[in-house]
Amino acid sequence: MAVWTQAIISFLVLLLEICSALVASMAVLRALLQYLLILFRPVTTQDMPFIRLRLGQSLLLALEFMVGAEILRTALSPTWNDLLRLAALIGLRTLLSFVLMHELRMIGEHLGLR
Repeated sequence: MAVWTQAIISFLVLLLEICSALVASMAVLRALLQYLLILFRPVTTQDMPFIRLRLGQSLLLALEFMVGAEILRTALSPTWNDLLRLAALIGLRTLLSFVLMHELRMIGEHLGLR
């Protein structure tokens, strides 16, 4: 592979990892702030599920960025170790995604969104 191609892919991997970290950390910060705000006012039954729903959606997006970064990283040096790590990461991401989507669907049904 050309040196400039490796440099571009390495930059994209770094960019995707930064995006993933930003999305996850901003989502956690937003959820924490929303939670702190509801501590000081009367709580409705829909406050916490909405916070959990938005947090879960953001964490799923962060996982997508991480998988994209790992796919690009593997494209740079596809050794068996890298391929196995990618397979494990995609398997874990799929499991987490399934569990989170199920939880989000339950929250959405509870809120009457679906």
